[in-house]
Amino acid sequence: MNNQPAQRAVTTMASPMIISANEPFITKLAFVVVALIIGVACFVALMAVASVVMPKTAARSRAVVSRWPVQAFLAGLATLGVGGSLAYYFLLHGYIPRLLRVEVVPGMLAAGLALVTLLLTLFVVGATGVVRFIGARLTAHPTEQATPVRQIVVGTLAGVFGSLFPVVGWALVLPGLLATSAGAPIVAWLRYRQLGLLADDEVGMGARRAEFTPRTGAETV
Repeated sequence: MNNQPAQRAVTTMASPMIISANEPFITKLAFVVVALIIGVACFVALMAVASVVMPKTAARSRAVVSRWPVQAFLAGLATLGVGGSLAYYFLLHGYIPRLLRVEVVPGMLAAGLALVTLLLTLFVVGATGVVRFIGARLTAHPTEQATPVRQIVVGTLAGVFGSLFPVVGWALVLPGLLATSAGAPIVAWLRYRQLGLLADDEVGMGARRAEFTPRTGAETV
């Protein structure tokens, strides 16, 4: 009787391609433009939903970006560095592809996915404050304030196109926005005594007051 394990058949499949490499350049360019428009529209919708679902958290994140941008950037940089490294480690050791099979370690995989979810949540919450702060600065008017939707649209467009600028956008703007977005909710939580007791409109007014008034030695809340 043959006790040798049964051999599994190995099949190869062509990698799925969204657009063929043989397509003309104008077709590829049109695809990139359409994908960019859809991506920006989806991001604007996500920021709008987050602002509606978590209005107070979004207002706090915006106030943090206005008052303590360096602290938010450093906190986000540390969070992305440590959290991203841990998530990569857990995912790498939780989902191990072999030659003919895939080995899954449930605990490691669950920990990696949980860290990725946490980092994405921090980014989304903080990004609402970042894009609204940028939009408020770009649409600032002495007697009229732009609506939250307008702030989100203008801030998102400025952030996206600024990040697409060669070299400077890739190396400075994009990492700065990512780190600040991830760090803003953390700083808001650490400074809860200063921001958490304010009403939603008061937090927004605090951010706007910081935009239009010069910096002084003592901070007012």
